[in-house]
Amino acid sequence: MKKKPSIPDAILAIDFGGLSTRVFCQSSQAGSKASSFVMESQVGPVSQDIANCFTKPNLASASPENIAWVAIGNECRAVGYLAAAQFNAHIGLAGLKYSSALYKALAALWVVSRKLDLGNQFSAGISVFLPPGEFNDSKQFFELLNQYSASFETPTGKLSVTLDKTQALQEGGGIALIHNSNLGSAFKQRVTAFVMVGFRNASVIVSARGAVGKGKTSDLGMVRLVDLVQERTSNYDASRLALSIAQAGVSYNRPYFYRIARNREETAKDREVDQLIEAVKLSRFDYARMLSHWINEVLPSDLDEIVFCGGTSEYMKPELRNQFSHYSLSWHAGITVPKTLDPDGLGCRIADVYGLFSYFKSQFEVLRQRSVAATSQRAEDTTSTSGDAPVPPTDIQSVKECAEQSTKPKSEQSTKPKSEHSTQPKSEKPTQLKFEQFTHAKSELSTEQKFEKPAEQKTEDITEQKFEEPAEQKTEDITEQKFEEPTEQKTEDITEQNTEIAAQQKADLSIKDSSLDASDELSDESNTEPSLEESESNLDAALLLGGPYRGSGKKVRNYA
Repeated sequence: MKKKPSIPDAILAIDFGGLSTRVFCQSSQAGSKASSFVMESQVGPVSQDIANCFTKPNLASASPENIAWVAIGNECRAVGYLAAAQFNAHIGLAGLKYSSALYKALAALWVVSRKLDLGNQFSAGISVFLPPGEFNDSKQFFELLNQYSASFETPTGKLSVTLDKTQALQEGGGIALIHNSNLGSAFKQRVTAFVMVGFRNASVIVSARGAVGKGKTSDLGMVRLVDLVQERTSNYDASRLALSIAQAGVSYNRPYFYRIARNREETAKDREVDQLIEAVKLSRFDYARMLSHWINEVLPSDLDEIVFCGGTSEYMKPELRNQFSHYSLSWHAGITVPKTLDPDGLGCRIADVYGLFSYFKSQFEVLRQRSVAATSQRAEDTTSTSGDAPVPPTDIQSVKECAEQSTKPKSEQSTKPKSEHSTQPKSEKPTQLKFEQFTHAKSELSTEQKFEKPAEQKTEDITEQKFEEPAEQKTEDITEQKFEEPTEQKTEDITEQNTEIAAQQKADLSIKDSSLDASDELSDESNTEPSLEESESNLDAALLLGGPYRGSGKKVRNYA
């Protein structure tokens, strides 16, 4: 028998962006809805005692993503806003992304435990993005995450998380999945480049007629534009400068630059803003030329279309559209994130991780549906063996047909002679089914109605009815009934009725035996649960970025 698949308590998709960490999550409980949150990208060392001084008084009032820290052994790290605001942590773009991503993922797990009320011990499925240049590190990343998530300290005590499933995609993979899925089989005939331009990196992955290879990565994210501006001006804070440049847009709105100006005197401040805007204009021209040149170097010669992704590609849209106008162009594959899942108004900057979350979650939805169908199948088999169903259904369609039959008016349902029910032992209780086995609700009800009154109760009712009228009247009625039909005719009717009952009982036993035989044949199949791997294999989207699993002991999808 195959191992029963498990659906984790929480499902997460994480994008470790250069300026922020974006997380989508959802509980596996029935009726739960997806949600999202954003954390600043800073990670900084701090002692656990000092971290507790900031967080313990604010646990009830502050959002968990703003007071997050995690400790592994003697190593404690403040993450996000706490690291940036209280401990002066920097963005840290020099090292490998996955090294800081470990603490960000652990902090995200703690935030999810608080937001979804999961307690201090739960299971989770996690899907993440890594740059193509660091994608080979996904195995090591998940090995470390699996090791440390089993036990680590948080502001609310020790947290223990079991990783049921982990998955890594190249940056841009979420949009690639949605785009290729929307194309259907046509994507197997097209060559599409997905150009992801974020804050830290610029990456290109190519889907060449259905085959996706390992992408290319450069350091030409928006941070390169910020560097060019800083070289032409005084040394502004990189994150604040990047935010001002992005918000000012192509029209270079002055109010956004006034926010980071350091002069206090009005005339000097105006002059400073003028110089800053001029530096941004010149740097933007240089950056557009560098970025376009690199993209042209890595694009295949037989390219049909380009799908630009990421916030920086939106900011550089005029230059990119002009430079690559000879291709079919698309921005973010037309993906729009629902407003309910974008409380911070990030828009296209979270389209990629939203696509990843939608795909990752769909794997568990398919698994859940197949598990429910298997449960209904077993319930149908159980019902058929008790003689309540005419034949045991052998697939999901048969279950649906039974459900339709059970909801039809009684006049349309197939009926059985009353003599058939007499074969059921009086002491036997009707089969009790779970709530999710709703396909048999009607048949349960009818079975219970059959046993509402035992035979003895009916005899008492008849006896009571006999004494409701005077004896003389009943004697007259009985006398009249005796002379309504000749004795010979009554005897013939009784004989004929007994013959029909015997024939019907014989037919019922035959049907019941055949149902038992059929259900025995299905017992092995209906008692097996579909595995998670089988569920994934039925998804067309799983083939879009195909590749072997990676990881030690855990399922890690490698789409390189």
